[in-house]
Amino acid sequence: MEKQIERQREAEPVEIIRHHEEIQLKQKAEDKRLESLPRVLKYQDIPWTLSANACCKRYTGVTPSALDQRLLNLPLYSLSLLEQVLVPGGKNGGHRHFNEAIFYILEGEGFEIHDGIRYEWEAGDLMCVPTYCVHQHFNRSGEKSARLFFSVPIVFEMLGISRVEQVGLHPDYEIPAGAAITRNERGEMVGYKVEGGLELKLSADLLHLQKVEDKKALAQMTAKPGNKYDQFLNTLGEETRWRQSVPHIIKGKEIPFENTRMGKIKYLLSPYAPSPLLLYDCFIQEIPPGGRSGKHRHLSEEVHKILSGRGYDIQNGKRYDWGEEDVVAIPINTVHQHFNADPRHPTTFVSFQSRLYTYLGHGGFEHLEDAS
Repeated sequence: MEKQIERQREAEPVEIIRHHEEIQLKQKAEDKRLESLPRVLKYQDIPWTLSANACCKRYTGVTPSALDQRLLNLPLYSLSLLEQVLVPGGKNGGHRHFNEAIFYILEGEGFEIHDGIRYEWEAGDLMCVPTYCVHQHFNRSGEKSARLFFSVPIVFEMLGISRVEQVGLHPDYEIPAGAAITRNERGEMVGYKVEGGLELKLSADLLHLQKVEDKKALAQMTAKPGNKYDQFLNTLGEETRWRQSVPHIIKGKEIPFENTRMGKIKYLLSPYAPSPLLLYDCFIQEIPPGGRSGKHRHLSEEVHKILSGRGYDIQNGKRYDWGEEDVVAIPINTVHQHFNADPRHPTTFVSFQSRLYTYLGHGGFEHLEDAS
């Protein structure tokens, strides 16, 4: 009895804290901040920028400074949004990163090199870059530019374990004045360093390293795993085989539209189709002249790139107008519906949707109204 009384005394609070009240106060402030952010970004308002890897419009960032969500342009937590241009005959620098990436080809034609394998693409295709894949984009045309709308999840940045390894530099990128160039034994530039600590390392042998890593993963597989540790090692090898076997380019022309309760939709990427990506869904939606989509909400973030036409969204009762080339954000759990404001022409958009929340156990979905 005395021990029980002592335990009760130990459990008595020494200090009263207002932890849950503070959490709710922070939630309220965050909801207010998100509500103040725009839902639509105009194409002409976003400048082109040139990094060591690519020439891009950055609708949201994937840089460390962007991890402070107050610096982001849109009310999104899990998706970055960018648009890349490849000049005629051009290419980007080439790299690999922990994050997977999804690219929709807006204009042009070209090809990819993924871990040494070539994949052809053209306008209307969807390009899938699996996690830690060495990849580089090439414009096959000598006359026309190519444009790629893409997203990279910023999950690893949020967790503090982001990693990017660069193969080479964009052809037009300028090394900072006064930078100290480092070279390997073959005389090839492998990076530079600027006084003050800014530096960039390059790995010309990155593709070779990737192949070595894949061979190791496959070599450690056991034909008949005898324990759970062997099963774990087999899983790593199976992931390598899976990444190499599933399609990296999804041909838009080969996929038909479907008439759904949400409207006319072409599903390029979904959980029901094989792909090397885990965190994305992607579809094209067409809304007839003067028509509207269905209305729903879901526990996943979504973004649209308007391919043609003009219209508006109703999100949680508020109207947001958009036009061709604009980017539209739909925050998590937002009731939304899309409207075509043109009485004579259809409007189309490509949508990226995050599966992250589904994998975290929050895959809720509520259909509220059919399309018309």
